Amino acid sequence: MPRMTGLLAAAAVLGGPMAAQAENASAADQRYCAQLSDLYVRYLGRAEGPPRTGVTPDVDGGVALAKCREGQPAEAIPVLERKLRDAGFSLPPRG
Repeated sequence: MPRMTGLLAAAAVLGGPMAAQAENASAADQRYCAQLSDLYVRYLGRAEGPPRTGVTPDVDGGVALAKCREGQPAEAIPVLERKLRDAGFSLPPRG
């Protein structure tokens, strides 16, 4: 049993920095997702309300915006990046 405790303690010590790094990456991804969402809403569509005149609602974009708001940036970022690039926009720096 003492050996198991030692292994668990070692795992906690080694895993702590990785967990902190993953949390930081997630926070960075969430910030980047918010930047992409702002650009998308400002120039390509609306998050809520009726569509702009002459703008067809984009279901994929809307789902990506919702995922970003729900804290799922990994699923939203590729869609928002593609939509913005396809419309000729440069992406903000990711960082």
